[in-house]
Amino acid sequence: MTIELPAKGRQVRVDGALVTVRDADWAGDGAIELLVIDPEGNPRRVLLSEQQLVAGLVPANDRGGDPARALAGLWGRWMQHAVPRIRSAVLATRPLRPYAHQDDAVHGHMLSQPRLRFLLGDEPGTGKTIMAGMYLTEGRRQGLIQGRSVIIVPAHLVTKWERDLRRLFGVEARRITNEIAADPADLDPRYDTWVVSVDLFTHNPDVRRKVAGRRTSWSLVIFDEAHRLTPTSQYLAAAREAAVRTHHLLLLTATPHRGKEHYFRGLMNLLDPTLYPWEPRQTSYETALVPSKMSFLRRMKEDLVDHDGKKLFPPRFSETISVRLNPHEAAAYDAVMHYVETFYAENATLARSIYGKRVASSLRAAAETISRRGAALKGAAHERGTLVVPEDLLAGGGLGAAADDDDTWARAENALVTSRTRDKGAELARVNDVLSTLRHAEQAAPPAKWTALLKLLDKHGITPCQGQLLVFTEFADTARWLHSRFEDAGFSTEVLDGAVDHRARDALQERFLAGEFQVLVSTDAGGEGIDLQSANVMVDWDLPWSMVRLEQRMGRLHRVGQRNPVHVYHLVAPHTREGRVQEVMLQNLESAAEALEGKVYDLLDATAAGAGFDWGKAMVDAQAGREVTIPETSALIETARVLVADERALSTPANVTDALERFAADRLEAINPVIVDAMVEQLARSSAWTIDPGPAKGIRHLRAGDGETLPEALGGGGQAYVAADGASVRQAINDGATGMDDVIVLGPTEEPFQQLVAHALTVGEEDLVRGTTLVDSASLTSYVLALFDADIQLHDGAGRTVRKAPLLIRCSGGHALPVAWESLMTLRTPLPTDPAPAGPTALPPATTHDATDAARAELTAQVSALISERQAWIKAARVQLDATQYRFEESIADRPLAERVQLLGQFTSAKAQRLFVLSDIAQVNASAVRLVGWVLVTGAARADQLGYDPDAEKVAIATVVRELERRGFDVDDRQTAGLGYDLYARHRTTREQRLIEVKGVQGALRAVWLEQNEWAQAQQRGREYWLYVVGSCATGAVIRLRQQDPASVLGGPRRIERFQIPLSELKRLIGAQA
Repeated sequence: MTIELPAKGRQVRVDGALVTVRDADWAGDGAIELLVIDPEGNPRRVLLSEQQLVAGLVPANDRGGDPARALAGLWGRWMQHAVPRIRSAVLATRPLRPYAHQDDAVHGHMLSQPRLRFLLGDEPGTGKTIMAGMYLTEGRRQGLIQGRSVIIVPAHLVTKWERDLRRLFGVEARRITNEIAADPADLDPRYDTWVVSVDLFTHNPDVRRKVAGRRTSWSLVIFDEAHRLTPTSQYLAAAREAAVRTHHLLLLTATPHRGKEHYFRGLMNLLDPTLYPWEPRQTSYETALVPSKMSFLRRMKEDLVDHDGKKLFPPRFSETISVRLNPHEAAAYDAVMHYVETFYAENATLARSIYGKRVASSLRAAAETISRRGAALKGAAHERGTLVVPEDLLAGGGLGAAADDDDTWARAENALVTSRTRDKGAELARVNDVLSTLRHAEQAAPPAKWTALLKLLDKHGITPCQGQLLVFTEFADTARWLHSRFEDAGFSTEVLDGAVDHRARDALQERFLAGEFQVLVSTDAGGEGIDLQSANVMVDWDLPWSMVRLEQRMGRLHRVGQRNPVHVYHLVAPHTREGRVQEVMLQNLESAAEALEGKVYDLLDATAAGAGFDWGKAMVDAQAGREVTIPETSALIETARVLVADERALSTPANVTDALERFAADRLEAINPVIVDAMVEQLARSSAWTIDPGPAKGIRHLRAGDGETLPEALGGGGQAYVAADGASVRQAINDGATGMDDVIVLGPTEEPFQQLVAHALTVGEEDLVRGTTLVDSASLTSYVLALFDADIQLHDGAGRTVRKAPLLIRCSGGHALPVAWESLMTLRTPLPTDPAPAGPTALPPATTHDATDAARAELTAQVSALISERQAWIKAARVQLDATQYRFEESIADRPLAERVQLLGQFTSAKAQRLFVLSDIAQVNASAVRLVGWVLVTGAARADQLGYDPDAEKVAIATVVRELERRGFDVDDRQTAGLGYDLYARHRTTREQRLIEVKGVQGALRAVWLEQNEWAQAQQRGREYWLYVVGSCATGAVIRLRQQDPASVLGGPRRIERFQIPLSELKRLIGAQA
């Protein structure tokens, strides 16, 4: 027993971590038993030898800590405090700026729910993928989504989800394939986000077992295009298996209802079987429970606005262009159809569908198919088989459920052209005649549709090298033929069909959106799930036999981001058998859309079906020469009115006002690249790294000192390229830079940034414990900063989470007050020329006492704010639950008594469980505060170098406040917080917000200085930051300058430093405002 036991509060490094001693005693064999608090605030006991204790003890309270390392540790604490408290830090360093309706869905409806079971049913093109990505990433940051997530989507959207998650949110999603599913091992634990095709999930037993097996659990399951989960499909049964394996369930669809209440109720039952009981045989839903906003959200396009409050979606126009075939084309069409009627009597419906659709599309497409038939006839007889129509392609005299599947049509065409023939010689002769007629027609005159299309291009000013166009066709043969014609006409053109792999498809989309080529000719298979809103003119060269596909085509351009009115043209040839039906029906729908201000365009299929019109069956009937009854415009208008009313009844207006308020708050809290760069620079100074410009703007090159390595957060090597945000990397790629995959993106949500913050904490923790000396270039007087650590425990509905709550207290003049972390930007390490610090070499007990009281009070205030925030949400949730119970009781009023009792008992139990969860959420608890560091800060400012007169400040502030209040602003004085601005002003009517720095001078104007935190805030906050300069404060204060966004106007350095505005520049700015 040769050493003294450490006192309570002493810091010891144990197993690489700095812990705080709470108690110490001797154990057997000369060991020392310590009760310590670890960095996470958890108590534990450790046994150390005397040698281990001596080596691990941190010299305490001697002000001997290294200033650079201590300042790096303070920056780390700032980020530890700030990042969890930023409402939407996920988007802070990503090239994505959500709209108000997207923020409202995620932050107003989804993230507040401890267990989300939600159907997001906004209209097409509103950005549901973005909202789902926001929920996933923000939910993870907040600890709401703690485990793995799986996204189940149609096969053609798998790549789009992978790309969008990576590009917009930095999330690397892994695809579940047949090979991965067949592996008996569990899914790779290194990946927390998976994507799988709904078909693969439904039909492959191995995939189904991986996603929904008994050993599987998910934190979040997302179903995209959830309207496919219909009661008649196998998808719904598979989805039910996944639903019971996840805590959160999110369904996405633009068509949750569409006049098909039965399907809608099936989706709601999938979310919550208790609230939304459903029987597959049920047909009446007059008393069914109206969905609560806690489980369903749908917003209409006409209600949505952009960032400036203007309509988000421009108008959309559709026009059917009747094209009169030239005599050669008409003869060729008739020859093909006569051939079909002659040689396919037994399978006439299928043959008409395939040959008729192709010849109506283009003579080239018909010639390709008939040529393949000719080759089959010339081949060996055993290569031709019995024609078998694929299952569900044709049904009930019309089209079946598989009619939207391109592979099914491809199999049908192959079966047709390779089928046996009754008279090989006669059919082969006719095939040759028809091919001759088709070739002659192609060469005899320009195609009539092509001539009509050129007129449309001229109407919209689309010429070679100017303007863009999207063309849809059903057939790859037609697409390739159109590609040749466009190229020959001088238009840069690309083809997108089902054979294009996902990487090439993504590249085509990016190039089209970037304007690198003019015309994209796409098949339906190629164009699904792709956004092409850089163009605003689309032409349907031919029409699909599915109105759902027609809607999907129109939605490729009318999406978030479209800035111009969208024009869609349908080219229809009445000479063809189905052409006259298409012409009349589409014109009637266009008239209905005009009467209802365009609201029909996203309801084409439902409107037609509601009026008793089956588009697919009508096409089949027209091909067969049967009479087709087309609904009158008035009937379509009436049907559409009912559908729109139903959609409106289910919709919820976007709470744009609250979302814009949140955006304003976000701009105050954002950690932007200026702050990130400054933190990296402070770490570099503390660790002897070198920072040089990188290969592109916004990218920097870091090098460790000789023989040293960078921390693992920066790759662990001797050098690294870093960027403070993803936008810099993307811009570099767009500018042609290569090697960008190696750039480490730092920002609030990036893993490397989190690791770098942890590294900063480690770098400076011992030096802060000992205490150190720093210099404040903006302060006239010296003071002490005391750093405290604490934890706040919250409940998210599933379990408890802990949030770190570091606290910074400024002690001076006998007072101890919390200070803003932004005040760190005025601190620097001492220079050799600085005078020796005058102050305590150990933290005085009285200062410790006062600082501790202030830290406790600040922690209590933070807890109270969290409790108030949660109680407000809980109150709203209770109101929703009570209203839901009332509606539920109404919905079951007509059921037999025994059934009502049973259902009400189930509901009451579910409600009680939810109320119990709400009571947990209301609990917010805090740990004790722990002193973990202190700094003596020497004031280095001189009155003649402040850039303002201290004696004039009070008068200047009062003058500015009076003017702002006269102009309708509410003003909050924030001078003492050290934020980098003096006043926060918010206009009572317009909600404009201003962060105002006031500089006052007693007499005549002179040069003005902006301190480091002020110049940093000016760079971060842009147009919301204002500089007011007030002169003549000693005699009669006058506001001489009101300068918005001084950082941009003055064009100073994009880094944190003290910035002078010379008198000549001040006069220039004042003159510009005169």
